[in-house]
Formats: sequence, C-alpha cells, structure tokens
Amino acid sequence: MKLVRHIRIIHRLRTFGAIVGFLALAGLVGLIGWANETGLPDTWRQGIADALASQGIQAELASLRFIPFRGFEAGEVVIYSDASHQRVVGRLERLLFDLDRSRLTHGDFQIERLNLSGARFSLAADPLDPDSERLDVTDLSGRVEFSGPHSISISRASGMIHGVRLDANCRLDLFRSPGMTTPEEEDLARQERRKILLGVIHTLEAFDFDPSNPPRIRLEVRGDLEDPASLRASLNLRASQLQARDLLLREVDLRGELRGPALVLHQGSIVAGNGDLTGDAEYDLLDQSGRFNLRSTLDIPALVRQLRLPLPEALPSFSEPPVIEAKGDFRRRDGKWDYSVIGHATFFDPDFEGIRVDELSSSFAWNGTDLLLEDLHVLEGEGELTGRIYVQPDLIRYAATSTLPLGLWQRSISFEPLRTILNDFSGGPDLRQKVVFKGHAHPHQSHDWSFEGTAEAHGISFRGVPTREARVDLDLNGKRLDFNQGKVVFNYDDYPLKRRHGGPDTGSATVDQIRYDDVAKTVEIHGVRGDVWPAPVVRTFAPEVADHLEAYGFHGTPRLEADGVVGVLGEEAKTDLTVRFSTAGKLDYDFLDERLALDEPKGLVRVLPDKVLIEDLSFGALGGRARASLSSRAGPPETLSGAIDWTELDLEEIGKAYHFKNEFPGVITGRADFTLKGGEVAGLDGGGHVALEQAQLFDVPILGPLSPVIAAVLGNRKAGFQEAKSAFFSFDIQDGVLRSNDFLTTTRSLVFTGDGMADLNKLTLDMTVRMNARGLFGMITLPLKPFYGLFQFRGTGPFDDPKWDNVMFTSPPDEQNEKLLTPPRARPVDQPSAVPPRAKLPTHRRR
Repeated sequence: MKLVRHIRIIHRLRTFGAIVGFLALAGLVGLIGWANETGLPDTWRQGIADALASQGIQAELASLRFIPFRGFEAGEVVIYSDASHQRVVGRLERLLFDLDRSRLTHGDFQIERLNLSGARFSLAADPLDPDSERLDVTDLSGRVEFSGPHSISISRASGMIHGVRLDANCRLDLFRSPGMTTPEEEDLARQERRKILLGVIHTLEAFDFDPSNPPRIRLEVRGDLEDPASLRASLNLRASQLQARDLLLREVDLRGELRGPALVLHQGSIVAGNGDLTGDAEYDLLDQSGRFNLRSTLDIPALVRQLRLPLPEALPSFSEPPVIEAKGDFRRRDGKWDYSVIGHATFFDPDFEGIRVDELSSSFAWNGTDLLLEDLHVLEGEGELTGRIYVQPDLIRYAATSTLPLGLWQRSISFEPLRTILNDFSGGPDLRQKVVFKGHAHPHQSHDWSFEGTAEAHGISFRGVPTREARVDLDLNGKRLDFNQGKVVFNYDDYPLKRRHGGPDTGSATVDQIRYDDVAKTVEIHGVRGDVWPAPVVRTFAPEVADHLEAYGFHGTPRLEADGVVGVLGEEAKTDLTVRFSTAGKLDYDFLDERLALDEPKGLVRVLPDKVLIEDLSFGALGGRARASLSSRAGPPETLSGAIDWTELDLEEIGKAYHFKNEFPGVITGRADFTLKGGEVAGLDGGGHVALEQAQLFDVPILGPLSPVIAAVLGNRKAGFQEAKSAFFSFDIQDGVLRSNDFLTTTRSLVFTGDGMADLNKLTLDMTVRMNARGLFGMITLPLKPFYGLFQFRGTGPFDDPKWDNVMFTSPPDEQNEKLLTPPRARPVDQPSAVPPRAKLPTHRRR
C-alpha cells in the first residue's frame, strides 16, 4: 500500500511540475512576445548603447527586441562620429548582436559580436549636414567582432553600393578618446572624408549596372575611419557589360589599393567598342593630384559622345581607333587642372571637317596649356609631311618639310589671302611638289602669321598656266606675300600659239620678286626675265592684262622683261606695269579685220589703269618696216589709237593680205595718226600722208591712137606709153572713209592730180583725176584750146576693179592748181624717198 501511495505522490508531483513548467514557458513566451511587441526597456537600449560606446561606436537605438535563436535586434540605429552625437556618420535599419548572457544576468551588457543580414546602411558625406549626399549600402551582411577597445574586425561582409556588389574584410579603428585630436584636426578630417565620399558617390552615379550581373569589388581594408590618411585597402574590380550613360564597357578589370587618400591602380584594363585602355595610375583623393601611364586603342570621339560630355561643334573621325601611349602627372589647383603629359599618338584616316589624311602620328608633350608635337608625320597618298608644332595659348610655331598633295593644302588653309592664292594652283596626276617651311600663327588674330621657306613643284599650274617645273623662295605674312628668286619652266604643249606656229615646248623665266601687299592691295613685279610667251607669264599675276596680250600672236618665245605694279581688289588705279619684248621671229596681229604677220617685233608695253601703251614698237610687215606708238583703252567700245610710220611696204603683199582681186606692184611709205574704236573699220579715224614708188599706177598712150599700133609692131607692150610709177597724197579718215585732196603723180610728159575718197568699209573708190599733158601728147590736144593738154577722169567702183571715165574738165581745188600746171622736174634715178619722221603718240586726233 505504501508503494502505491508513493507512486501516486510521484505522479502528482510530475503533473504539478509539468503544469508549472508549462506555465513558466508560456509566461516566458508571453514575456518575449510582449517584449518584442513593445520593445525591451529603455534601460536595456541605453545599456547596449553604452556597451557599443565602450567599443568605440557612438550610437542611438530607436528600438530593441530579442529574437530567439538569433539574438538581440536593434532598429533604426544612428551612428555618430563622437560622444557629442553632433555628427551623424551613418544609419542602419536594423542590427543583430550577441550579448554575454552570463554577464547579462548581473545587468552588465557586454557585446561579443554584431551580425549583419539584409541590413541597409547610409553613410553621409557631411555628418554636420543632414541634407548632404549619402552613400547607401543595401543587402548588407557579415560579422563584426570587437577585437579591441577601439577597433573592430569585419569578416565576410557583403553589400550593394549603387548597383556594385562589394565584398570586404576589414579591421578598423573607430574612436579616439576625447582630447586626442584638436578641433582643427577634426574639421580637416571631416572635410577630407567628405571629399572622398563625394568622389565615390559621383563616380558611381555615372554608371548604370546590370542588376542580374553586377560588378564585384573585393576589398581588404584597415585603418582609422576618423583619419582617412591611415586607411589601407586592396581593391579588385571585375565587371562586364557596364553601362555608363550611352557608353557600354564590355570588360573592366581593375586591381589596386587605397593608401590613405591615395588610390593606386596597379593594373587596369577597360574594353569598350573595338578598343581597349590599359595602364596604371595613382591618385591622391585629398591632394587631387596623381600620375598615370596608359595605352589606348579606344574610339575617343565616340566615347566622348557616349559619355555626353561637353563637346566642341566638330569632332574628328577615324577609320579605326587611334593608338595613344601616354604618361604624365596632373594636379587640381584653384579649381583648375594642371597637366604634364608626354606620349605618342597614331591616328588612322583622321577626318576633321572634310580635311582627311591617310595617317597622322606624333610624339607629344602637354602641360595643360602648351602642346608640343615632335616627330610629326602625316601621310596622304604618295605625299608626306614631317616636322614639329609648338602650340601656346597666344602663339603657334611650326617647322616642316612637306610633299603632301596640293588639294590637302587647299582644303586645310582657310585664312586670306593665302587661301585664294592656293586655290589658283592646280595640277594633274603627275604633279609633285615639295615645301620646306617654318613660321608662326596667332590663334586669335587672323592677320598675325608668317610662312617662310622654299617651294618647288613639277607639273603644277597657276591660274590655268601649266609649268614643267617651278621653284621659289617664300616669305609670307598677314600683310604681304613675297615670292623671291623664282624660276619657272613653262609647259607649252597645249598652248594655242605653240600649236599654231610650232616653237619650243618650254620657256624659262626668272623673277627677282613678286610681292602681294595686302594693305596697299597691289602686286609688285620686280625683275621678271626670260624667253617666254608674254601672256602666260602675265596671267600669273594680272589676268586682265594677259587677255589683252593674247592679241599679240608671237610665233615663238620672245625675250621678255617685266617690272611694275598691278592694283587689285578695288585698287586698280595703282596699276603701272611695263613689259619689254623682242624676238627674231614673227608676231600675228589683227589690223583692219585682217591678220598680219609682223617680223622681228620689239617694243615696250606699259599697262596703266585705264589704258595699255605700246611704245618703241618696231617690226617688219608686208615687205617693209614699220614703227609705232599705240594706246589701247578698254571699252566699250575698245579704242586703239596711236601713230605709225612705215617704209617701203610691198603693195603686192598688201593686196594679198587684204585679198585684192588684182596685184599691184610697188612700195608704199608713209605715216598715219589714227583712232580705231570697237576694232571695226567703221570706227577708224585719223590722217597722214602716203608715198608710192616703183608702182604701176597706169600707162599713158603718148602717141594717142598710134601707141597700141607701135607697141604691136615693136613687140613691146610699153612702146608708145609712159608709166606713172610714183605718187604722193595726204589723207584724212573719218568713220572708215579716207579722203584726199592732193593726190599727185607724174610721168616725163604728164602731171596728174586728184581728189576723192576711198570707203574702207565697203572697199570702194570714188576719185577724180586731172591730167596736164606736155610734149608730143600735148601737141595732139592743140585743137582743144583753151584746154589743150588738160584732161579729167573719174574712177568709181571696188578697189580691185574701178571703172574710169573721161569727164568734162572742171576747175581743180586751189591746192592742185600749181602742181597741175607746173611741169614735172627730172630727178636722178633711184633717189630714195625721205624717211618719214619717227612715230609718236598724237596729242590730238586729226580730222
């Protein structure tokens, strides 16, 4: 019985114990539930805050609760830089930590470790400014252990920072006791910290990362958060398919470390588009200075556009990414960057605003303001340029040797007047040129420049004038262009005069100087000498004058000399150019609607603003010689005036030249002053005198009707006849109509005087001739008293076949009376006629 009783007592005690245990467990669960619902007491939160402070972490906890099997969880944790709680370092949405439970029963809060899982941390750039920018860390996990009174160890930490996965292991010093730093040091540290965080924030904001494949950074960090200079970190960044604005970075691999404020990139590689960038660098975040060493094959213009950076109006383009190797230093001072960079760059098919070459390469040095291009090498087709350029803000200096194509220079140079002069040059497929030059230019003053050197070319043309070769010394600047000591070999293969008359294939000329004065707007010509056709030479500096000279069709290259001034661009009134020429060959010249071939012409052509003077002109023509002084004025109408004298021109040659139907033997000597307007005979005015000799004007039958009979019996056509072989008359011409009142010719027995007109427009004659017969022929006319021996004839019709009629004798003009009634006087045979005086320009037009 006692045994049964003991068993019942034990059973009741077990039941009671189970009930008590259950009630205790239920009470504990209820207590925990209540604590989690309402939060642990403030004394606990303060106790934990004090425990964190003892480890160097100044924090405030908005809430605290206990989670079974996990530990204590604090919510809305604010972390401060010091005990004053004035500067907020960062914020955590929740924080898990383990407490030493054995000491917790005695009211002693001792934190062993912190556990982060899915936490969110916000780090302010400026702890004193609640509105400052923040670096947010999300999905934060890891373990924090307190390894000393003022230091922590973070292991297996991981979080997302602006789309970048950050894995870190750290050992950090968190807190220094009050009085260890001065307020000035604390403020300086705060400013340095702010610069670093803002730099990180702004850099990360420029990128768009793929959430499914974020870039990963692995960090090993140690140091004092309050002393950025003490921080040490190793960095390893690998990423792919990063999007920075419109730029896609296909691969990124960066390996470096942080030494306090110094970021050291030991190895870097970025692949974007068809190129990549490799190198190493150092950058001091606080001092904002650094150095770099890189090699790039990136498409820089495309990269700049894709990053949406501020762009100039035009950027160059390339057929493939340029190759750039560079190293240098840089520093930011007073809000501006100072640079010191040296390197080498090669650009393939660069094209900038229509200016394109095959390749451009150069070594370079840049200090942020001055740029030196050394060993500059430009390739285009079969040409190249080698040289150097030194660029400063207010001065550009250069020196080079070039065989680049002419077209490239024409497209590249845009400032006047050099641009206009270059555009006057042209060439064919065989064109070759070489220029050795140096000079300077002011980037902001278009007229402050110089260009000195020598130029030579083969197969070049200037203003349409082709040459075989040319060479000249250049001394050019913004006020004047000097072309000195030039030599040109002209190419006459396609020159019309050479093809018309034959002659040499080339002609050589030298020039002392040709100067274009931009201020005076003149072209000065000094010492042009050579055996060349004049028009092509003059066309190179005075095209309008050359058009006039083309009228003088030299059969071969004359000896040419030219000096003077040509006004241009509104200053034509300054023109005074003298061209001297002489040749042993012939020259074609159009006169009175017919082309004449002049022999051995020589003379002087003087070009003035409103006219062209031809002085000291002499030449052979139509079997004789002539001298002239002429003046030509541009029209409308074009006017040619002057004085000309000629000696023994052959009448038969004149007949051939002007297509007379019959030939007239004899020679003609005379002088004329004239004005020809419009180049037509109808515009011819003037006057002069003419003497005919050795002519066959007409035969006079001195035996009347018996003269033909005697000529037939004697078998001599001239038997019984007297010939009129010479004549003299003066004349006036108006509107192409010649008039004369003193025509005189004689034979041994006869005197003839005449007056009339010759229409040079229609080539017709209307003339009256009076005859006074003496000797036997006069005796025949005795029955005609009181007019014995006096006869009158009238001729009308074309020059080559006029019709002569015997008409009633009328009283002659007064100036003919004495000549008609005075018998001819004998003179020695072959006595030469007097040589007409030398021709001079008339001071007025004769009427």
